[in-house]
Amino acid sequence: MTGPATPTAPQPDSGAVSAAVPAASGAGTPASPTTGADPGAPTAAAPIKLAADTAGALQAALAAEQVAVWAYDLVAAYDTADAALIAAIRDGHLARREATAGTLVAGGSKAPAAAPSYSLPHPVTDVAGARALSAVIEGDCASAWRSVIGATDNSALRSTALAGLSDSAVWLTRLKVAAKTTPATVPFPGQA
Repeated sequence: MTGPATPTAPQPDSGAVSAAVPAASGAGTPASPTTGADPGAPTAAAPIKLAADTAGALQAALAAEQVAVWAYDLVAAYDTADAALIAAIRDGHLARREATAGTLVAGGSKAPAAAPSYSLPHPVTDVAGARALSAVIEGDCASAWRSVIGATDNSALRSTALAGLSDSAVWLTRLKVAAKTTPATVPFPGQA
């Protein structure tokens, strides 16, 4: 697998997503393919002060979700045959990005803003390149959420991270099935 997409402009280190940012929930927001829940819906768990390693893992997951939201616009431009699927996946990443930023802020940590653009691990000039990018996106998101699972003992946060890991695995499988790629699944999502 190629390396992850990286920001082409530095992310502000003092910028934080305002706690007043509404969660991306409501009509039109996709349900998580694994839990059926809205990935942007607020959780029932009370906000907790995040430990440094937990906050770092969540910030890495937020960064992966930010890249996913940005990169799926590029994927959609080339893979028009799967436009509805790609739009639904992008919306899922958008909802998860907003929910993750909210969790960080509620936990007393910074939620860095998304970069205006990102460097890609390889050029995207056709459908095959777009589909390859979607595999990198989902692999990076799965890996980031897997790290969150290992960085906290909080059961609500672990459940959120497991949903993120599972959703990325399911979304990648759906994209591979749509592209008639085999194998359609990976044995251990989030592991290199």
